[in-house]
Order: sequence, then structure tokens, then C-alpha cells
Amino acid sequence: MPGSQVLLDRVSRSHGGTQILREVSLQVAPGELVALTGPSGSGKTTLLQLIGSLDRPTTGSIYVDDIPVHSLRRPASFRRDVVGFVFQLHHLLPALTVQENVELTLVAAHVSRRERHARAQELLDEVGLRQRSHALPSDLSGGERQRVAIARALAGRPRLILADEPTGSLDSAASERIWKLLLSVRERHGTTILVASHDPNLREHSDRGLSIIDGQLSEPSLTPTADADRNRHNQEIA
Repeated sequence: MPGSQVLLDRVSRSHGGTQILREVSLQVAPGELVALTGPSGSGKTTLLQLIGSLDRPTTGSIYVDDIPVHSLRRPASFRRDVVGFVFQLHHLLPALTVQENVELTLVAAHVSRRERHARAQELLDEVGLRQRSHALPSDLSGGERQRVAIARALAGRPRLILADEPTGSLDSAASERIWKLLLSVRERHGTTILVASHDPNLREHSDRGLSIIDGQLSEPSLTPTADADRNRHNQEIA
């Protein structure tokens, strides 16, 4: 299934008199991997929560594949059928095995036990952890737990993955492996991926890098040469 198209039109979010996001407009193409960078408190997490229907905008509209996320009456169905979430804190259930954690999201979708097992095994193989399927989260490293979280996010075959600081608590080697895994997911499944991080190096792994500062979105140029090339191209087609 191809990835989702995401469209935000002048989205703002305020809470308790504080403006968190300020008229953010954004379009993400199906299968695109977009990096959202910015300091802590800049609004990155809020933006992902709005797109994933975990929160509602104060003003503006959000569409995912023409679904009006900003006005959904049953957001749980949208989250189950369209979106996969990956968080910095992986939120694996400590009493369940790796296999059971991956299968858990499929229970609410009424997937048969046999299909749940087969799909979890396939995904654990994809993230390189099939041999740890009977281990508990406490037996895994931080990077391994995050790979299980990615497998769990993929279990429902989402068209859109929202990853909030997925490598924030990992060392550089584990972080690099997570980025490569996300790129592999995009290549294999065509999934649209939005990743939020305070790490500016994230842009090196993405199709497009965006910055959020004080609730406002911008698309920084990588180099002065890139700026000049873009301006020249715009003049040629004007």
C-alpha cells in the first residue's frame, strides 16, 4: 500500500494562553521521509500529535489521504488503520515478550491469532530481531527495544509513520541503525514517514528537512550554492 499524503493548512494550536503552533502549512508527498528539527519546546511533538489525531488544532485543517483529521469523530479508527507511532520512550509492555508486544496492536483490529503471529515474525525478521522474539524488553538494549517499537508500529501496515525523537536516548551507533531501518521501511513499503528530533544531523537521512522554531515552520537551505541554484531555476520558469 502506498504511503499517505499529508496536508496541513494554517494549523495553529494554543493551550492555556500559550501559542504552541502558529499557522503551520505543510504538504508531504506519499512515500516522502521528512525530518522535523528544532529545539525542545518548539512544537515538534505537538505537530506530530495533531497529524496523528492525538490532539486537535485550535484553528486550521489537517488532511491525511483526504481524511479530515482535524474533525474526526472516531480518531481511534484512523490511528488504527492509517498511522503507526514510534516514540523516544518505546512504551513496550514489560510483562510481554517481544513477539507479544508486536502482536498487541493487531488484537484490537481483530486479526486472527495465526495471522498476528505470522505478521509479527515477519516484522521481527525485518528489523533483525526474530531470534529475540521470546525475550522480555528488559533483556534488550535500548536500540533493540526501539527496533521492536518500529516493528510494532508497522504491524497494522500503516501508510504513515510518525516518529517522535526515536533516537533521543540512543548512542550514535544505535541511532544510525534506526535511521537505516526507517529508510529501509520507506523503500520496502512506500510508507510516508515524519520524524521529529532536536538533532540537526537528521536531515542527512531524509528527503527534506524542516525546522520548527517558536511554533513556526521553515524549510532551511542546505548551502548558499543550493540557494542560488533554486533562485536561478525559479527565474527560468517564471
